[in-house]
Amino acid sequence: VIAKAAIAQKKNMVTASYESPAMRELKQQALDAGVTIMNEIGLDPGIDHLSAMKIIDQAHANNEKVISFVSWCGGLPSPKDNDNPLGYKFSWAPKGVLLALLNDALFLHNGKVERVVAKELLKWAKPLQANDLDLEGYPNRDSTGYQEIYGIPEAQNIIRGTFRYSGFCEIIQAAKDLNLLDAESNVAMQNSIWSDYICRLNQVSSLDDLKQRLSDSAWQGLEWLGCFSEQNVGSHVGPIDAFCNLLVQKLGYSEGQVDMVLLQHKFEIEKADGSRYHIASTLQEFGEVDGYSAMSKTVGYPAAIACQLIADGKIDRKGLVLPMTKDIYAPILDLLEKEGVVCKEQVMDADSSFLSELDY
Repeated sequence: VIAKAAIAQKKNMVTASYESPAMRELKQQALDAGVTIMNEIGLDPGIDHLSAMKIIDQAHANNEKVISFVSWCGGLPSPKDNDNPLGYKFSWAPKGVLLALLNDALFLHNGKVERVVAKELLKWAKPLQANDLDLEGYPNRDSTGYQEIYGIPEAQNIIRGTFRYSGFCEIIQAAKDLNLLDAESNVAMQNSIWSDYICRLNQVSSLDDLKQRLSDSAWQGLEWLGCFSEQNVGSHVGPIDAFCNLLVQKLGYSEGQVDMVLLQHKFEIEKADGSRYHIASTLQEFGEVDGYSAMSKTVGYPAAIACQLIADGKIDRKGLVLPMTKDIYAPILDLLEKEGVVCKEQVMDADSSFLSELDY
């Protein structure tokens, strides 16, 4: 809707959102109007594209092949403020976090497309380590399209996924199993308390019947959230909205606490002589007490910089634009560095444990 208005008024537009099929339908109209509409210039999507394409273009310029590309990103509490069973606090829309878990995931593994159905998404989660943190990760939506988007037809492995602290996936999977991520249920919640509502939602007579379905740690996590409490549920559209409301109450940032953004790309690259090496590109950003959150900085700065570059005529492509070419990603990365937002690159010899997330 906003893009249509921008085209009608012949104004440029910048957004951190994914370029949707509906947006792509406006390609010719944007060209005819002579405007720039840049999508996917936040954190993820955004900085992930900039840092990935820099390394991919460098490899191709050296006549090298990108054999594997693995990318994880997460918005999390800083380690010192990780003080709840889920290891999570909200720095963006709660419902958006949960809705992202209701999609199947596709990725490329050893040259073949693999699918993880939404029901199994969090059960797939793998233990991961980055910057000395114990984490876990699960794949995002469709990663296979990045073979074309990033221009790496040679890649045999492509996974893009989400970082979480250990424990998150088990607890939220339990919530899914108890129908708390259901948007359709018509079980009445008016004037209900949570312990009664969750029993009716799952058609059981007591909480003891539910407890047998879950691990102790998952039960304790949901209990801490208040899912089995005497608290009033309130009135919401469906279980997912009621659950979101509970999460917002329990998973906010307290005064003096800050968030963290962690983004890591891993590459396996093959040289012209057939030997291989690895690159890790890592961004770790922290929020500031009484200042910007890490999420605000890493989503807001790239979008703001893109606006400035377009306004200054330094980005002058017309139509729909993605930040995946050197004329766009190079100046944005340079200006992000001036704001202290830097992807640190580490080049190393091939190590069999480096891409452990591919071992399954």
